[in-house]
Amino acid sequence: MILVKNIVLDFAKIELLENNIVRIELFDKQVIGEHESRKINNSIGSLTEGRRARILLVPQPNTSFDHGAREFSSSDEGLQFTIADAMVVTSLAHKILVSFYLKINKPKKPSKAFETEQDAIKWLLTM
Repeated sequence: MILVKNIVLDFAKIELLENNIVRIELFDKQVIGEHESRKINNSIGSLTEGRRARILLVPQPNTSFDHGAREFSSSDEGLQFTIADAMVVTSLAHKILVSFYLKINKPKKPSKAFETEQDAIKWLLTM
């Protein structure tokens, strides 16, 4: 996919790709909380100029998300720029966190976990 523009934070890289996909790579050994989630959300809004996009979340293996991040990410404010969320999960810890997020936080936008970026992108393009 072609990179249109990006923003790099201390804990993540947010990229606007072609086909209105925003790829969020969360750096390794980071704990993502509400504060970080808000910064990511603001970056998405900046990259898309306030329009909704397909979100591709790619956390590195040792990244974790706290309660505040899950709450914000499933809120109306946290989903304001989201058409659909695809999350790439490659570790058991992430599978457990994403399963918990989908079942307990119940995001109001289509959200699904995938083992590969290619499968996630294929699904996002149907949204």
